[in-house]
Amino acid sequence: MIPEELEDICQIVSQNPRSIGSMGATLTKNLIKEFAIKHNLSLNIEVFYPSKFPNDTVLRAEKFINLVPLSYFDSNIEGKLIVLNVDTLKRMKNLNGYVLVLMIKNFTDTEIYRETINNLKPNAVIFCLEDFDIAFTQPIFNFNMPLFSIAYKDFGHVLDLEAETVDIEPPNHQVAQGENIFFDIGRGPIVYILSSISSNDNSYGSIYSACSVAFSLHFASSLIKNYNSDFKFRFFFTEENSISYEGLKTHISNNPKHSYYAISLYNIGWSNPVCFYEDAYGENSLYLADKFHKYIKNLNTNISFVKTNTISFLHAPFKDIGIKTAMFGSYPCIISNTTYDSLESVRFDYLELWYQILSGFLRRLHAI
Repeated sequence: MIPEELEDICQIVSQNPRSIGSMGATLTKNLIKEFAIKHNLSLNIEVFYPSKFPNDTVLRAEKFINLVPLSYFDSNIEGKLIVLNVDTLKRMKNLNGYVLVLMIKNFTDTEIYRETINNLKPNAVIFCLEDFDIAFTQPIFNFNMPLFSIAYKDFGHVLDLEAETVDIEPPNHQVAQGENIFFDIGRGPIVYILSSISSNDNSYGSIYSACSVAFSLHFASSLIKNYNSDFKFRFFFTEENSISYEGLKTHISNNPKHSYYAISLYNIGWSNPVCFYEDAYGENSLYLADKFHKYIKNLNTNISFVKTNTISFLHAPFKDIGIKTAMFGSYPCIISNTTYDSLESVRFDYLELWYQILSGFLRRLHAI
């Protein structure tokens, strides 16, 4: 049975959307701060000022159509609209000057056809997932052009614009005050446990981030009661906009010392459990992945080991300073950080699975 505290924290955090500077973000940060104060932990707070990246922008032509940005862009995009599926995409020679609307059957198609799309050089790509009535929000890396997604329910409007020249304007960025919050338990070289507290404006982000906050606080609580490790665990919570990781970069600019591992928790409240041995920012620690493989091989559980060229998360900036990294979570998870990402969508059986496996693995990390 899932620990009651794990479910309770997830429920509390999931009560409000948590974009940077929002009421929901403030309530969640207060929950973390109160936890540290209650347990007499030394609390550290770092302030940073990121550009708050909006959830959507518009495609301008005869009609306005909402698009969800999946990558950063800062200048107008123009081009003739062309609608293709993956079969017709493979027959194209060049898409320079076009805004491509690509119909895909599965989120992993963004990975499979990345190289093909890059070689065709469209001015921008708008992904539309067939039979999914809302736009997905997962940021995608390693494409050579701006990326967007669109809800399938809006596809008919886009189809009406095919062969017309369209314009996509960059959104007006807002500067917000963000915070990193962290506390340490134990002694020795530091292992970062990295959690986002954020969600989109229109999402409760239960799978995306509430589950990882719940895991971190519940695991911290268990360490306070029974600590036995050669590592110091740094529980690190950040507000982020899913694209530039400005909070993590602010922290790293302070040159954290004695750090050994940085571990991301990514969509751990969903099915399809995976360990990413490589992601869009490069190889993760094969040494750490091998330790994890040795740990789980006798646990009779099905966790895949995955390489991806388009997905990454909070551990990524730590690679630049030589810290060994790992990323655990679910892939794919289309509903992450969308309007469907609520407490009702959380797979608590998988959250419990991750808690049992990761808390055991991290406690025994020094001995494996």
